[in-house]
Amino acid sequence: MPHALLAELANSLPAEALITSPTRLAPRLVDARKRLQGQTLALALPGSAEEAAQIIGRCHAHGVSVVPQAGNTSLVGGATPMSPTSLLLGCDRLKQVRYIDPTGYTLTAEAGCILDDIRAVAEVAGRLFPLWLGSSGSARLGGLIGTNAGGLQVQRYGNTRELVLGIEAVLPDGSIFKGLHPLRKRNAGYDLKQLFIGAEGTLGFVTAATLRLFPLERGAAVAMVALDDAEQVLALFAEAKANLGEVLTAFEMIDRESLNLMAHHHSTIAQPFDVPPPFAVLIALSGGETDAVLMERLTECLLANGYEDAALAQDGSQAKALWALREHIPSAQTRQGPSIKHDLALPISAIPAFVAEAATLLAQRLPAAKPVVFGHVGDGNLHYNLSLPVSEDFATSEALANQLLFDLVARHGGDISAEHGIGRLRIAAADAGHDPVERALMRQIKASLDPDGFFNPGVLL
Repeated sequence: MPHALLAELANSLPAEALITSPTRLAPRLVDARKRLQGQTLALALPGSAEEAAQIIGRCHAHGVSVVPQAGNTSLVGGATPMSPTSLLLGCDRLKQVRYIDPTGYTLTAEAGCILDDIRAVAEVAGRLFPLWLGSSGSARLGGLIGTNAGGLQVQRYGNTRELVLGIEAVLPDGSIFKGLHPLRKRNAGYDLKQLFIGAEGTLGFVTAATLRLFPLERGAAVAMVALDDAEQVLALFAEAKANLGEVLTAFEMIDRESLNLMAHHHSTIAQPFDVPPPFAVLIALSGGETDAVLMERLTECLLANGYEDAALAQDGSQAKALWALREHIPSAQTRQGPSIKHDLALPISAIPAFVAEAATLLAQRLPAAKPVVFGHVGDGNLHYNLSLPVSEDFATSEALANQLLFDLVARHGGDISAEHGIGRLRIAAADAGHDPVERALMRQIKASLDPDGFFNPGVLL
């Protein structure tokens, strides 16, 4: 049956739309963290929603599972095909910005568009698409939607879920959901587009989306502040939120170990402190005011509340350097050696207690692990990673760390995934720790749209 499917696809699709070469498939079969080695029958690259519907319809008829893949940057194995008889479905050829409406502040783009390119098109039109993350140069819109990506400016603009107005997607039976509209207000029943946002490709294949745009920012101000503990981090956030309002765009926490790793592995990126403090916070403001006005507001906020050990970027180059200290922490940790990664969601007020309790707990139960803690404090997303010596048993250490931290985050009213998703690697933890009614409802929705369970099997549920 799979070979019959390939023959049908080869006869009906353009030559560039069907990839079977092992060499070309190889990079698409390894996940971003190189923990999973996948297998697939072929890679299909539709150039339109209609072509995608044709491919998916034929797969459905032949009983061949479909695994959607965008930029292949999932950190939880959500886009890796694991069966030699599955079909990998990519969005590489869906790369057109179909329409931009500067007056209505919307943009409609296809799923294969790179995030940086979408931002550039919006900027040319005098508008801002605010989603921004470390993989902006490779992340595709379809994957950002499938994972409800967050990134560095959620504090002000929200997750992907809050930036999407409409969606076009192909369902597992090959039909096309034509929900592509620019309407901010539409009260017509269930908000069906939300089914596909954060669904990790388990309910359909997103082919395009209409996105919210914003005014271009006239100015910006960036500072890094040295702090003694996580309690001070929370106190500064409260003051910044109260005094700076909507111009507070990002509020990122970085611990001393993260700065030490940056000094060792990215020594060309200047650090603003002679001795790395226990914690540092990167604060970014942006809005309709000029750089000078925003800088004055930020300076007044810091000095009025006694935060004097701070480095304020005097120009764009210095601002980029401060951001680089935050953005390159994951690559510094990769260079350091084995690491256990956690993408945790916490009530903002619980972050200091969680950080303190986690450090004590790990020192007792997993003393070889060194916490590397950073994240988007402004939206309660903490990346609590652990560096391990090469000599440690990684699988055993990871299992213990997951148990300890997932139990602790639950006790503080948080969750095991803030922006990375569930994928393949977090299903057991989600089943064990999430509301069973929630999991059952998700399975009912999955069974309704994909009764044969052939769309991205083994992911999320």
